[in-house]
Amino acid sequence: MTLRQGFFAWAPAVLYMALIWTLSSFSAVSVPIDEMPFQDKGAHFVEYGMLGILLAHACIQTWKSKRGPRTWLMAVIMTTAWGALDEVHQAFVPARNSDIFDLAADCLGACIGALVCHGLYRFWISRRQARDHGAPKESP
Repeated sequence: MTLRQGFFAWAPAVLYMALIWTLSSFSAVSVPIDEMPFQDKGAHFVEYGMLGILLAHACIQTWKSKRGPRTWLMAVIMTTAWGALDEVHQAFVPARNSDIFDLAADCLGACIGALVCHGLYRFWISRRQARDHGAPKESP
């Protein structure tokens, strides 16, 4: 993997992690959580599900020879670790609190997000292989 490929694989996840950190640094939340369909835990699930997708994509692109459960697990571990770090961070932000159930929602979102990414990737690969395998071969 070239440096450029690595940058494009990891940049979306790193930027999204920075966005999560920045938003959790504010005392007041600009979106009224009480009006959201699943409220606070649903927001955590969706937020970290997206991070799970982005980190799974980065892991798949980085470790192409080790695709599968290892890269899925690595993405889940990294996403959950970021969620844990963010919960500790929020404990020091005025008017915010740290909640183990938020971390549980983060972990569940990470699992589902990484699983969705891997499923979509496998689907895309199988479609590409079927297309390439069924294509007529060129003669010299």
